[in-house]
Amino acid sequence: MTTLAVLPLLETLRTHAADPDLLHLLEPHPRERQWVLLLSTDDVQLWLIAWPPGASTGWHDHGNAHGAFTTLQGALVEHSWDDDVQRLELGPGDARAFSSGHVHDVRNDSDRPALSLHAYSPRLTTMTRYEVSGGWLVASGVERAGESW
Repeated sequence: MTTLAVLPLLETLRTHAADPDLLHLLEPHPRERQWVLLLSTDDVQLWLIAWPPGASTGWHDHGNAHGAFTTLQGALVEHSWDDDVQRLELGPGDARAFSSGHVHDVRNDSDRPALSLHAYSPRLTTMTRYEVSGGWLVASGVERAGESW
């Protein structure tokens, strides 16, 4: 991971995560993730995501964007791919940063809703989706901003 690239994202998260109003911007849906774009410039995007129990992003990357996220409420589990699956649990206040090209699947494995704040730089323009095939991740499609989300 390029530490210099992701440190500003962690600082951005810390600054914005302190806003108590974030906890009331999204009502959790019982079965589907919900999200709202909070900020978008050429340099950074901030997304707030509500996670019902059992929700998962599926395997994906964020194109050329570096990223970071923090859990505001509940708990999330990040499954990342580095020749095999790595697992990281993130409770309230825990944060994770990653460089572009990082492939992961973020999940709410608990029986309670979760809320998280995500930062990307530069802003998201593409996300590649992956499927596990024969013990490997294989690209299955590319989503583009303005078309897929």
